[in-house]
Amino acid sequence: MFNFDLFILSTINLSLIMKIISRILILSIASIGLLASNLPQDTVIKDEDKVYTSLDTALMEPSKVYKLDLNNGELNLLPETVGALTNLRELVLMINNLGKLPESIGKLTNLQKLDVFQNKIKSLPKSITNLQNLEVLDYSDNGISKIPESIFELRKLKRLILSSNEIGSVPKNIEKLINLEYLDLMGNNISKLPDNMSKLTNLKHLNLRQNKFSDKEKERANALLPNTKIKW
Repeated sequence: MFNFDLFILSTINLSLIMKIISRILILSIASIGLLASNLPQDTVIKDEDKVYTSLDTALMEPSKVYKLDLNNGELNLLPETVGALTNLRELVLMINNLGKLPESIGKLTNLQKLDVFQNKIKSLPKSITNLQNLEVLDYSDNGISKIPESIFELRKLKRLILSSNEIGSVPKNIEKLINLEYLDLMGNNISKLPDNMSKLTNLKHLNLRQNKFSDKEKERANALLPNTKIKW
């Protein structure tokens, strides 16, 4: 016998279930749409962020090159054509066999970082003084016996790394680097600092490990630079 009450109840339950399913589907679609809107879109890499690893490629559109990384490339020579990259801000030449830098490097007047770590560059070209926007210079592990005077003309330098060389003394002209915040002289033959290093009032970190400072000279250096953290 047909049970009308059971039929009505089943119909109501079915209708309720369908409404719930419909609601779930709507919420799911909305969630998927929201998630999709938050997904990263295909972005175009800005010229300022692109890192070139080939000089030949960089020279195809030199005005668009801001970062050039030629590290560990067994380079024996950096061509003069690098001077065409006049908008270059970062030049990394670390771990190569370079014996010198070309004079044309002086044309890179927008350069902010120059890294020549672990090469054989005994001296810098005169044109290096043109790099008046340079803030970071890594000239470590090149076997130099003295700090080139031209470096002291780079007044915007904030980080100067000269570790693992054969430097015997720090010239008085170091006082010209008034914006210097970090100086690394670890692994050299230095036994004394010049008095006028006290003028480097922005110097926050000084690495003097693996040098030839006596205990007396360490005390003197600490007194000379009371606001600088010195690593011995």
